[in-house]
Amino acid sequence: MVRVFAAAALSAAILAASAKATNLFLAAEAPDYNNEVVGNLLANVSAVRGDGEAYAVFDWDNTCMFGDISYTSVFYQVNNLNFRFTPENFESIFSLGYNASSSDICLVNGTNSVIGQDVNGTDVTLATTLAETAKDYKVLYDAYVAPKYDLSSSAQSSNVTLDEIKETTEYQNFRAKMGFLLYSLEVMDGGDDYSECSQSIAMTVFPHLLVGMTEDEIKTLIRSSIRWNLGQALEEPTYTSTGDLAVEGAYTKGLRFFNGQESTMRALRAAGVDVYIISASPQLYAAEAGNLLGLGNMVPNDNVFGVRFKTDDAGRFTGQLVDNYPITWGPGKAEIVTSILKPIHQGAPPIYASGDSDGDYEMMDTVRDGVVDTNNRLKGNSSRINEFYVKACEFFGTTEPSTNNAYLLQGQDQVIGSWITSGFSTEDGVTYESAVDSYDHCAHYKFLDV
Repeated sequence: MVRVFAAAALSAAILAASAKATNLFLAAEAPDYNNEVVGNLLANVSAVRGDGEAYAVFDWDNTCMFGDISYTSVFYQVNNLNFRFTPENFESIFSLGYNASSSDICLVNGTNSVIGQDVNGTDVTLATTLAETAKDYKVLYDAYVAPKYDLSSSAQSSNVTLDEIKETTEYQNFRAKMGFLLYSLEVMDGGDDYSECSQSIAMTVFPHLLVGMTEDEIKTLIRSSIRWNLGQALEEPTYTSTGDLAVEGAYTKGLRFFNGQESTMRALRAAGVDVYIISASPQLYAAEAGNLLGLGNMVPNDNVFGVRFKTDDAGRFTGQLVDNYPITWGPGKAEIVTSILKPIHQGAPPIYASGDSDGDYEMMDTVRDGVVDTNNRLKGNSSRINEFYVKACEFFGTTEPSTNNAYLLQGQDQVIGSWITSGFSTEDGVTYESAVDSYDHCAHYKFLDV
């Protein structure tokens, strides 16, 4: 069981953070204060947890990496026309189970719901977007996708290269329309991020691009996408279609790995703390990302939890969520902790959590007698994650009495995609902010002479 003297032990350790830690811990580019607090937790694991009780939980996207492997894989897939679904199934796949007569708070008129506006400000429905995008996809499928991936017995061999097909009007329109379709759907939440339809749409719309792929094909895709995106500039390219549906579609590309998170995971494991990843990306994505970046020994695949999907009888991806398993966003992340991890660890809560967004809040809130480390993405005070920014300022140099937690704020430079030695972050490399309105804007967590 959890050690009854945890509060006194950890509080004493955190209060000693101003002195040099006896268990030297160094995460690259983290503030000295953060390193000292984590180092003191590592030195006192046995004081706060018994054998087999200690564990840590990490988000993946924008927590272990700068950027999101799901978002950036969308651009990579579209950029390479790496698909397996047929044009005949396009509209049924990306209608996400809706039709003209179905409705909920997210799509109040089903497929006749407005999902955005065209370049002239005219409303565009889901049905129109599906039909127009499917037309372009059929041309691309017949000319390139089907021959490339041997998807049809009647497919003609083609000498058209990827570079050549990308010069066509059909590809350029498809790229813009797909960006418009996917990202418009992703934010259709009906005003409630926590609604069932909002979570279902947000967690499944991008993975529907994988429909028809085998597990090996998905693994190859995400590994290739991550490798490619690690070498790309951090950009949000935008494209505009022409013709009957003129819309603007935007994407995200570029990833960076936070080396400090690897250091933290290694130190936790060395201190006898099990490490888990709980991601809102598909579980296959998160597991492959960890393996690719050399984390497999610290976070084996069994310790990775992400969104899980069904496969058909042939082992091909369907885009349908598995039954009786939580969506690993928001409350679903906390459910993984309470229903799966706590029983494994004798009922104990985690002693460390790291996250960056509202989707991580409930998971991070399960920590007791430990450290909650928040990546500062400058989310405003209307966001839930901002509450942890405030706690990092309020309990700077001490622990929160009700949880016995220390709260850390990790700044980042969003221009180059790296941590910085501050709790403040910068969007332009010039101005640094905490996104905290109280406690003198958390001035004591700046640590920078800028």
